[in-house]
Amino acid sequence: MRRIAVLGSTGSIGTSTLDVVEAHPDRLSVVALSAGRNLELVRVQCERWKPSCVSVAEEADARALAGLLTYKPHIHWGAEGLMACALHPEADTVVAAIVGAAGLASTEAALRAGRRVCVANKESLVVGGSLMLRALEAGGGELLPVDSEHAALHQLLAGRPLETIREVRITASGGPFRDWSLERIQAATVEEALNHPTWKMGPKITIDSATLMNKGLEVIEAAVLFALKADQIQVTVHPQSQVHAMAGFTDGSYQLQVCGNDMKHPIQYALLYPDRLPGPVAPYDWDQLRTWSFGVPDLERFPCLALAYEALRAGGTAPAILNAANEESVAAFLAGRIGFWDIAACNRDTLSSLATEPVHSLEQVLDTDHAARLRARTWIEKHTC
Repeated sequence: MRRIAVLGSTGSIGTSTLDVVEAHPDRLSVVALSAGRNLELVRVQCERWKPSCVSVAEEADARALAGLLTYKPHIHWGAEGLMACALHPEADTVVAAIVGAAGLASTEAALRAGRRVCVANKESLVVGGSLMLRALEAGGGELLPVDSEHAALHQLLAGRPLETIREVRITASGGPFRDWSLERIQAATVEEALNHPTWKMGPKITIDSATLMNKGLEVIEAAVLFALKADQIQVTVHPQSQVHAMAGFTDGSYQLQVCGNDMKHPIQYALLYPDRLPGPVAPYDWDQLRTWSFGVPDLERFPCLALAYEALRAGGTAPAILNAANEESVAAFLAGRIGFWDIAACNRDTLSSLATEPVHSLEQVLDTDHAARLRARTWIEKHTC
């Protein structure tokens, strides 16, 4: 029986994780839930799973939740509460699904404590990849990706000698603007950017998909997870989102990983690895008539992807700078303060303005994150609509 702490239980990954747990009551249980301010949903989750440790955003939220529950778990709040869930003594598995750099410290702590960490918080690996690998080595636990593309690569590459891998390709749906002209993309509205054709995700990730920054962050994540160089990781536009990744080998052959576009599949893979069991996702239907298409991303129309490659090649704190700037610029766009095309402009300015240093500590990475946010906010103030 795996005992799970879900960090970000009310988000899309968190709720899908609990659906997978529901499908495997003899293999999976929930001992800790960390949520934000959606008290009604976390109340329902608590009553269903009866975790002994719960965390919410603020102290007032904790008091309110305590008055809503029919049992008495330990209720925490804020960053300390998140850490309490990540390090719950009964948890052997942590699903890290906090969006953004806020999940960095808890992911690092869970790895250092020797947990199996199922990481959906790609920023942890983008911002502090070398730190996460050091924590993994120190703790002796496991690091398994929950992103569909990286779960696919894990299935394709596990146990293969690195020298046999020529390249990998992660696929991108292309987002809502894949067929738009440059001029139309530049004028895109928030509503248009949130209208993703394939996936249902939170607003920040959906905007990242529209800019292809999400795919850029995944390129950096793949480099960390699989010890690959920037030139070995390619992005292929695949609107149908059925092929999630491809591995190309030195003999010229390729293997592809295919499954339906449901996040419960990679979540179950990470939770139950190495076992494969029937679950809440139906098997892929090969008898259904369909067409697959593949293409090359246009870096002129999606400059955020090019910025991600630039940050990966620069190394050190460059990915942390880019990630922080992107979080700030996307938030400003969603708030109507800047235009869609300004996201890439803000990210580019921040990345080029701050010096890149080798990563040596969590504190340094967090300081870099803070400095990059200040720079991005300054840019946003000057360019507010």
